Amino acid sequence: MKVKFTPHRGWKVSLGLAVAALLLVVGALVLKPTWIAGRLRGQVEAIATKSFGRPVTIEKLEAHWLPRPGATITNLRVEGEGTEPPFLEAARASASVQVWPLLRSLGKDLRVGGVELDGVKLNLVRRKDGTWNYESLGRSGTQSEQEPSVERIRLRNGVVNVTDQHSAGGTAAVALRAIDADVKNLGPGMTLEGTMKAALAAPKQNVELDFKVEPLGAGERQPGSSWPKLTMHLRAKGLSVPAFRNFLPPKATRYFTGGRVDVTADVKTERGAYSLAGHGAATALRLRGDPASGSFAFDSHIVPAKAKATTVNFTQIALKGPGLELGGTASVQLMPPRVRFALQGGELDLKHLLGSLPPQPAAEASSTALPVSVRAQLGKVDVGGTLRLAKLSHGTLIATDVDAEAKLDEGVLFVQRGRATLYGGQADISGTRVDLTKEQPTWSLHAVLTGLDTEQAFQALAGNPVLQGKASGKLQLNGTGADWAEVRNNVNGSGDVQLRDGVLTTADLGSAVAPVLVQGQSAPGHQGAKGTAPQAGHGTRLKDLSAQFRVQDGWVSFTQPMAFQSDFGDGTLDGRVGLDERLELKGTIKVSKQFVSAMTHGVVPVGSPVTIPLAITGSLRSPEVKPGSAKGAAPDVLPKVPLLKSIENPVNQARKGIGGIFKKRPRK
Repeated sequence: MKVKFTPHRGWKVSLGLAVAALLLVVGALVLKPTWIAGRLRGQVEAIATKSFGRPVTIEKLEAHWLPRPGATITNLRVEGEGTEPPFLEAARASASVQVWPLLRSLGKDLRVGGVELDGVKLNLVRRKDGTWNYESLGRSGTQSEQEPSVERIRLRNGVVNVTDQHSAGGTAAVALRAIDADVKNLGPGMTLEGTMKAALAAPKQNVELDFKVEPLGAGERQPGSSWPKLTMHLRAKGLSVPAFRNFLPPKATRYFTGGRVDVTADVKTERGAYSLAGHGAATALRLRGDPASGSFAFDSHIVPAKAKATTVNFTQIALKGPGLELGGTASVQLMPPRVRFALQGGELDLKHLLGSLPPQPAAEASSTALPVSVRAQLGKVDVGGTLRLAKLSHGTLIATDVDAEAKLDEGVLFVQRGRATLYGGQADISGTRVDLTKEQPTWSLHAVLTGLDTEQAFQALAGNPVLQGKASGKLQLNGTGADWAEVRNNVNGSGDVQLRDGVLTTADLGSAVAPVLVQGQSAPGHQGAKGTAPQAGHGTRLKDLSAQFRVQDGWVSFTQPMAFQSDFGDGTLDGRVGLDERLELKGTIKVSKQFVSAMTHGVVPVGSPVTIPLAITGSLRSPEVKPGSAKGAAPDVLPKVPLLKSIENPVNQARKGIGGIFKKRPRK
């Protein structure tokens, strides 16, 4: 009997043959899973060779058919070079194969469907010559006939370690931990996509990343060809500022002592280059003073072929807090490494820079770090810029209209150019240095003062305008910290000062020496002899005062006698003035013959100035003046001259009589 063949029947036959073949292949694979293991080992080696160019060792590989064909790998290692640690380690890994290509090719086409890695360690090594171990990846890899590809790679509990061979013993530290990543379509001609979460300078995950890279095609990227189209989004939340200390230069770990930062960033491809844009916000940000808040934006145009020349621009910088109001811009250039800033604002309290470091909780400690040698290189980055402030303050010390240009060199702030208005005058602080690396910052002040209003200064700093006039001079002082009660005992240095049209408001030296002139001696019973200066209502005029001094152990000591001119004559004082306002001064006053004649209405004839020794103790607020015996007048004349009762105040009368000495005569 003849059987008629129909398309429907042919389809059934074909399906039956396919099922039979499938059963044969499956049976073969089930009976011999080691075949899968062998093929997978070859694929792993091909992928490792292509990707790393390093030997790969596997301690144990067990093949399986269910639930998907594949194998489990124990202790996968991508070896390092020479004595270096393994570049990559995975305590456990598993790989599966795609079923259909395997069946369709009758076992010849083995494609890796997915790879899962658990407990992965990536060991980065900075060698003694300054290169990194990852720079040589893929250089020695052999080319395979078929480009390997992986459908999906999942990574759990990953860690990135960094070893620095520059340091003794090769110090190692954790740079990234708790890494979970999921990458799809890894291979030529495929659109690579992935996500990653990790913990950066923190025990828990605080960074998220997702990306997409469109394919270029098989083979190496040829010179002149375009770079792959990249899209990436980064989110970092609650980054601990103190925990980043070990990412900073060793001498810069004390810059920031508190705060949390949130950052978002996006990368897009535009006209063959990558465009980076993002913003950040900081809360409870703290240097050495009170916490502040801040925000910033950043952007960059990255040309892959010139990546080392990339510059990241920071804009919309804003810092606000008690005694702090700053804004401006900054830029970071990679090669050569350089940072430039231009900051301006309404106020900056120096406690944020010069205050004592607050105690740090142990919980902020972090083992996360960059290699010490890398951090040391960061400290050598050229950092500089400008600072313009409406107000710079420290306690009652206030400067306005501050305009400065400064550099930061390994934690030391150097003012290259700096000017400010200070109590009605000008201050030039060019050459000043502040070492911010110390727990108590050390500083070296170089200041040139011009036209300083001493009445304003003493009123603000001491609460009493004990000295009036216009002061100019130079200061070179060295100290530690910013607490004046402590600074004044350790500050040292030198300087000089000139005072024009000055007045010492708390003592009248003319009234103090008057009894000596008219009585001839500092006799008991007179106020001048008891050491209390009579308060004449207008103090002591100091027409031209000049002094040179050194500062040490809490005292300003004159290196040569301080000279001054007053309406009663010329004077010199030697000794010292305490930074706590104490006085220990000795000197002489040469009372002019005009003053003596005017005070006594010519009764006492003198042919030359009368010299009177003088000692001043007490304090600037309440000085005690003790005149000695007069020299330069006949002793048989002065004792015989009584105070003229007709003159209510002989000193004031004398001043009125010689007042024209200090006035310029009008031109004819």
